[in-house]
Amino acid sequence: MKTLSSAHVHTQFCDGKSTAAEMAAAAYEKGFVSLGFSSHATMTYQLTGQYEDHYSMPLDKVPLYREEIRRLQKEYEGRMTIYLGIERDYYCALDPKDYDFHLAAVHQMPLNDHCFPAVDGSPEEVKMYVDEGCGGDGLLYAKRYYGMLAEFVCREKPPIIAHVDLIRKSNPHLHLWDEEGKAYQSIALEALTAMRESDAILEVNTGAIGRGTLTTPYPSPFLLKRWHELGGEIMLNSDCHNAKMLDVAYDESEELMRSVGFDHAVRLGKNSLWETYAL
Repeated sequence: MKTLSSAHVHTQFCDGKSTAAEMAAAAYEKGFVSLGFSSHATMTYQLTGQYEDHYSMPLDKVPLYREEIRRLQKEYEGRMTIYLGIERDYYCALDPKDYDFHLAAVHQMPLNDHCFPAVDGSPEEVKMYVDEGCGGDGLLYAKRYYGMLAEFVCREKPPIIAHVDLIRKSNPHLHLWDEEGKAYQSIALEALTAMRESDAILEVNTGAIGRGTLTTPYPSPFLLKRWHELGGEIMLNSDCHNAKMLDVAYDESEELMRSVGFDHAVRLGKNSLWETYAL
């Protein structure tokens, strides 16, 4: 493993299982150069009814989150560099200027005048969205998701694009499209090409492997290869919710990155926000 960093981890301040202190201790034990905390930002377009927002950080926890990560920065100063970040969704209440860095993502989509867990919800919730919101058309669902993400990234120009093809999460269960098919890949590639204009770093995310949802990281190899062709930068993150999974599948993901042509990647730096390293 060469990466020795993750800019995408979640703790008990949002939907993580580990405390921030536990996550920092695990990173230090593994010899990490740096660690970036990235709690899910508070939503502005809240979920309603039975679909409450259980994963993002409540507003009253935000000051505590900021205080704890700044405390850990001082505790590990000179040994490991810690950054205060945030994962911002399409419908997000927190200003990125208040953080060292941020990631952009789409986890929910609008349905019947409220926000619905159409992307990162359970397979049953995803199917409900596809049936009610897209007339059962999986490709229409994919087009809407990628359209939202591309618009968000191009508008906000975030430093990092998180799990760009997150909608793959439920496809092994629901078979909404053929991942090797031209129709789906054309939709995803068009959005990816548009996002390249933002100069954001594309995340290679191993979180679904750690949670047993998928056996490969986000993004799919065809997207990763196109990003290389477009001259984009990448970074490897674990999207870790449990400190035990902080570097899950890093070795094989680095091999995948090399196999499509990348000879280097970006990580949070020891002495500066970003640094490159050889793969």
